Amino acid sequence: MRKTLASSLALIVGFGATQALAEWPERPITMIVPYNPGGTTDILARRAADAISAAVGQPVVVENRPGAGGVVGATQAAQAEGDGYTIFFGNNATQVVQPLINPAVSYDPQADFVGVATVADAASFLAVNGDLPVTNVEEFVSWLGENDATYGTAGVGSMGQFTAEMFLLATETDATHIPYQGSNNAMAAVMSGEIDFMADPVAATQAGDSHLRIIAALTADRHPNLPDMPTAREQGVDMAIEGWFGVWAPDGTDPAYLQAMSAPLADLVASDDYREQVLRMGILPIYRDPAATDAAVNAMMVDFAEIRDAAGITIE
Repeated sequence: MRKTLASSLALIVGFGATQALAEWPERPITMIVPYNPGGTTDILARRAADAISAAVGQPVVVENRPGAGGVVGATQAAQAEGDGYTIFFGNNATQVVQPLINPAVSYDPQADFVGVATVADAASFLAVNGDLPVTNVEEFVSWLGENDATYGTAGVGSMGQFTAEMFLLATETDATHIPYQGSNNAMAAVMSGEIDFMADPVAATQAGDSHLRIIAALTADRHPNLPDMPTAREQGVDMAIEGWFGVWAPDGTDPAYLQAMSAPLADLVASDDYREQVLRMGILPIYRDPAATDAAVNAMMVDFAEIRDAAGITIE
């Protein structure tokens, strides 16, 4: 009896999903991207939009709606109808960091969005000024304990600040945060000796430069582009951080629509040309399905709230 009931329910659910997909999409889908054209997020979003469009048979139109560090576009997406015709391409900043530190944020990333897929992870690296007398994490931690250190980031509340503070908390050390206008400016300050270190993906662009020394990958595994660089975990510091990019939909979007858009993104991430492209950008091609995407947001909200409170990170 139970088996018959379960089978009947499965048929009903399957029929409902088939009916929903038979009626959708009837018109173009809008993908809101909360940054200007041409940047990393925008490039990845357009690849995702093309993949979804090819799968569902309707155009996925990218609309760039920048402003307030991604908050403008995220707010518009969160307020959209969950009808399958609006999706959002965001990242850690829009789904975790801004909601945690910005009192002006009116959306709830967990209640107002549902995951479609993540399609890439940004890999951070710990890098120091080339003149510092350290070549690995153990030596750096010792140096931090004996010096008044400074670190630079792309700005207050940036992923770079959360990453650096995660490292400092894990090693029970301290350093003063110096915010800059963008990661490249912070990296230039490290290379000139104006500040001592940074924890940011951009450091990989100067790997091998005598003015900047990368001493650890802050990823779970070694980065394919720098296979000889040990991770922080390999060097005795139990930390790893993921800076992901992905697609979300407004809450209430039919799960059948989510899956119909997620499946082609899995194929995209598995494709050779996409993997080659994102690795050239220094990014890791990583796919997470809708449930895993939601789980990634939930887990990072908890971890970053702890870092925020411990380090006193705020933009007020």
